[in-house]
Parts: sequence; C-alpha cells; structure tokens
Amino acid sequence: MRKTFTRRDSLKLMGSAVVGSQLVGGAQPLAAHVHGAPAGALAGERVGARAVGRSETRVDEDLRGIFVILSTPYTETGAVHYEDLAFQVEWLDRAGAHGLVWPQNSSDYPRLTTAEIKRGMEVLTRANRGRSLTLVLGVQQDSTPEMVELATFAEGLEPDMMIAMPPKVGDSLEDYREYYHALARVTARPIMIQTSPNRPGIEFKTDFIKELADAYPNLGYVKEEVQPVFDRIQAMVGQPQIRRLYSAMRGRYFAYDLRLGVDGLVSGMAMYAEVFAQMWTASREEDWDTVRDLHGRLLVMLTCETEIPGAGRYLLQRRGIFTTRHQRGRNYSLSAVQIAEIEHNLKGLEPYLMEVPSRRA
Repeated sequence: MRKTFTRRDSLKLMGSAVVGSQLVGGAQPLAAHVHGAPAGALAGERVGARAVGRSETRVDEDLRGIFVILSTPYTETGAVHYEDLAFQVEWLDRAGAHGLVWPQNSSDYPRLTTAEIKRGMEVLTRANRGRSLTLVLGVQQDSTPEMVELATFAEGLEPDMMIAMPPKVGDSLEDYREYYHALARVTARPIMIQTSPNRPGIEFKTDFIKELADAYPNLGYVKEEVQPVFDRIQAMVGQPQIRRLYSAMRGRYFAYDLRLGVDGLVSGMAMYAEVFAQMWTASREEDWDTVRDLHGRLLVMLTCETEIPGAGRYLLQRRGIFTTRHQRGRNYSLSAVQIAEIEHNLKGLEPYLMEVPSRRA
C-alpha cells in the first residue's frame, strides 16, 4: 500500500538531512547497534550527535530531538556542584543529545535560589561554547515581575531558547496571558511553554496555547504534559501556530508520542541520554521495531526509579556523571537488595550504553 504523507510527515522529512547526519566520527547507522554495543561507543565517539556547529546561525529546523533537563548535582555539604553541572554538558554532547535544559522541576528548581540559578546559567553557557547542543534556559518564577527579571538576565547570556512553566501567583488564564506575553517581549528567541499548570483550577487549554502563539510566534514551542496528553498532542500536531511540540513525562510515553508526531523529548534523563538518542534516530528512520525495543528497556528503568526512590541519583553517580548522590532535603540510603534490583534492570540497557568520558584533570 502506498503511504499517504501528511503535512506533518512532509515537515519531518524536510529535516531528515539534518538528523540523518547525526552519526559522526565514523559511527555506523543505528541498525549496527541493535544487537550489541553502539558503534563507536568503546572508542568514545558520539552517538547520534548533530554535525551543526555553534558558529552557524541556528534555524528552526534545529529545535528537534532529545532535549535533556539537567539534574542539579550537590556537594556533600549541600552546595550546588557546579563542576558536575558543567560536566553534564560534555556527557550529553558525547551521548548525542540535541539540547540541554536547566533549571526545571527535574533540576530541583524549587530548591534553588535565584543567585544559584544565575550562576548555573553562566556555568552552562561557558560549558556549551563550541558545541552543537541547543542551550535552553529555564526562566519560570512565581510572578511575572520575577520572571521578567530572570529572563532579562538569561537573555544577556544569548541562549538558543528559553522555557517557562506558568506562574504560581495568579488565578486565571489572564494571569498566564500576561506572564507569557511579558516573556515574549523580553526575548525574540524561541520560547518553550511547559504546560504543567501551577495553580489548581486553571485549565491550560490547547486553544489558549494557540492563541498565545498567534500573538507571539516565538511562543509556538510546547512541552506537553497535561492529561489527556495524547488527545492534546493530536489537537496541536500540524497546527500552523505550533512550531515544535515535545513529549515529556520522563519519556514514559515517548514511543507513542513519536508516532503521533512530536518533535522530540524534553525531560530529565541524563543517565539514559544515549539510549533516547538512539530511539530518536530509529524513529527518524521509521524503524518502529527498534523504537519499541529500546522503549521497553527504558520503561523498566523508569519503573525501577519509581519503586526505589534515589535510584536516579544512584545511576548518575554509578555511571560517572555525578561525583555524589547528595540531594537537598531528601537523601536516600539504598539497601543491598535495592541496588541489586537496579543493577539487574540496568543490564537490559548495557548493549546500548556508551562509556561516559573521564574527567579532565
């Protein structure tokens, strides 16, 4: 049967030249990875990395793929570990991620001071210089004036994109409208709207999102995580106001979301970044069997994290991405049984994992 291509399919195919060049440094196509270690992994090559240089002008087509929300690392005394924060950039660049996002909920954003956020933004901006990763800075704050102040600071760092959750102060969509309009007046850069509502009783409707993007086209980038998420994705896919639509929820629904037409994933999963990158590449090649297989292996790990609080931090340290497992307000002590369960499930991903680069002296 001849395949009928939708407008969305055509737009995706237009981007295949960019994404198809993801495997660089002599690495093999994804088909070569499926039954063993990813090609080039032992040699420390990047898996799925884009060939677009930071010196080139960014175009809208770049803003697709795997956007990893960085976890915030801490020292043993509870201070932000800025060296580990910067090291995540090197890791994600090697792993083949397309973008890095900080700070959001997965970054412990509510536990960070504004001063820590500003310093972290500066650290990440420096760490990302000369790399192909899209830098996305999170500028949400409780109120519109606070958000504008932080967004103005972020604008001075010249990121590729900004992201903002709704405000926590306000009781109506009119408050949301004021908030996002104010942000769009601070920057002409693409702005990702994260749809998780911060006020009970306020419904972040898809028509309202399209209205925002009609008023300011740079608001046409959406991280969708409100239920019923599949219905909402289908309501926005292909709409002229929506330039990019991203999956969320730690990638739990990513396989289905990809088939619905999302432009990528925005979530906190640095410990599995290279596997999600391989999953994205497989989807671009319409290799849905590989997408299913990789997603199944990832879901086992995500379930393990749900059942064993602290498993995510354990994996970040276990893989050499973080030097400590410390968190603010909730340090978890794992039993031998819990660690054995994490390690047992991790074995399912081992054929697709690559070596994390060693720390520079």
